Amino acid sequence: MPIKERSYELTHELLHQYRDAAIANAEALLREAELLLNHGHLARAYFLAVSSIEEIGKSVQAFEGLGKNLRDPAIQQRLKLNFEDHSQKVTYAFMPWMRAISDLREKAMEIAEIMTAIQFGREAAMYTDINAERRAVTTPDMQVREQAARDCVRLAKKVMGYARPHAQQSQPMLATKTHDALFAMKPSLYNKIVNTADFWWFHISRIEQGQSTFDANVVEYNKSFMAHGKTFKNPTSTAPQNFA
Repeated sequence: MPIKERSYELTHELLHQYRDAAIANAEALLREAELLLNHGHLARAYFLAVSSIEEIGKSVQAFEGLGKNLRDPAIQQRLKLNFEDHSQKVTYAFMPWMRAISDLREKAMEIAEIMTAIQFGREAAMYTDINAERRAVTTPDMQVREQAARDCVRLAKKVMGYARPHAQQSQPMLATKTHDALFAMKPSLYNKIVNTADFWWFHISRIEQGQSTFDANVVEYNKSFMAHGKTFKNPTSTAPQNFA
């Protein structure tokens, strides 16, 4: 499959238009999901509800992008890639809801499980498949129960209830250089850094010096060490317990 052309430039005007169009489409998808649900088309109702959530996520992505440095080509590229990433769209859709929760620690795992479930269920609600264990064909109607479809439509409404006022009625937070650098960082590089024992030695050292911001320490570690193939400590050092 050819790679989608991404040569266009994201501007504040274009992001405003994209945000509003994505919200309008999310609302239309949700209305259609309810119609299908009321007429017993459960699998398609589920699929459109998840699609509505993804469109909500795109509206939040566009809104958050308004606060970033759009003159930076790396920011432009990361925004465009995120617009096409199913996982990122779902994650952004849930952000306004998560920010409104007073005790996020209590709810974080529950929300994370919901986000994972709907991403898995999206494909099952649209396509036939083969169950490898049972060696049997599965269809969307076999995969999506009525309660799951109703729950997904209800979930999309709740996500919309938090995301729409956030994206359309609030002001985007202006990103710092550190926030922009972390946002533009490739996910593979970020994962490599935080799974490197040497980074945690660096992070602990920075905490001891009063530089406790995790995001800033990730960016600084990449700039000073990872990007140059260097390490903060002796390569044979092992990470301290609870920091690996």
